[in-house]
Amino acid sequence: MSHKQNKLENPERLAELSPQETLKKIGIHENEVICDIGAGSGVFAIPAAKITNNTVYALDINNELLDIIKEKAKKEELSNIKTMKVTGDHYGIEADTVDCVILVTVLHEIENKDLILIEIKRIIKSRGKLAIIEFQKQQTPMGPPVSHRIGRDEVIRLCGSFGFSQINEFYLGDNFYCIVCNA
Repeated sequence: MSHKQNKLENPERLAELSPQETLKKIGIHENEVICDIGAGSGVFAIPAAKITNNTVYALDINNELLDIIKEKAKKEELSNIKTMKVTGDHYGIEADTVDCVILVTVLHEIENKDLILIEIKRIIKSRGKLAIIEFQKQQTPMGPPVSHRIGRDEVIRLCGSFGFSQINEFYLGDNFYCIVCNA
């Protein structure tokens, strides 16, 4: 297991993120197209592929992590996951085709947040959902330095500036929050 996979699949992190439960709280349904941007080792993409019988796009910049997702999908006989390497600001996904976009601890890593939101706005359906999970912007048991985090107010403001409206918000343990918006 790679260092990155070890970090992403730390048992405490997984217990707190509780992917299956969190996806249900976000409101993912069985016929929806899901896009997990920054999918990592598939912590959310794999459970999403078990909830929906439609396509789950798992996007990442790291080939090694995409290979891990492919292996997991094969092992669990999930044929609805489509892994895609991210190489720029435009994803190879048709406009207005995704029901729910998920970003799990990714937004704080993105240099130009406007570009990712422009692309999300392009691929998401008009009544689609955007779910952003991030580290709380305060000292917590795990996560990056507070200065590298993005606070919930900033996420809500940023999403609002692209026409997304907040419909739900909840906390995941001591470390994470989730903001769910409608497109």
